[in-house]
Amino acid sequence: MSSTNPGPAITSNPVPQEPTGNIQKVAILQTISITPASVGAATSAKQTFNNSGLGLIAGDVCEVVNAPGSFQAGLVAEPAVCTVTDQLPIVFVNVTAGAITPNAGNYTVRVTRPQPNESIPAGSGYMNSY
Repeated sequence: MSSTNPGPAITSNPVPQEPTGNIQKVAILQTISITPASVGAATSAKQTFNNSGLGLIAGDVCEVVNAPGSFQAGLVAEPAVCTVTDQLPIVFVNVTAGAITPNAGNYTVRVTRPQPNESIPAGSGYMNSY
């Protein structure tokens, strides 16, 4: 019995997989304690929280992945784009007939940072161009 491993049956090196996409970083952070304001009935409101300490820059997309406290029926947190350095944006949507105040406390946030200087080609089919 041979003690060598012949490896895969190829005669040349395969073409390496080139990275594609436009995401520079994705991180899940749980370092922000906030006290949101009330959201009116059947409306949405973008709220921003200064001095978040998360290292956010303009263009970062912020999403709440876990809110403190118990589930609040009729309240949804939508992704929002950061427009000011170190200012956490959250869009709260209230689909009920009464005002809701989102729970205060530590929020877990996913931050997606697009590749800098990414330019979107003109025309349709951008996602299919890779």
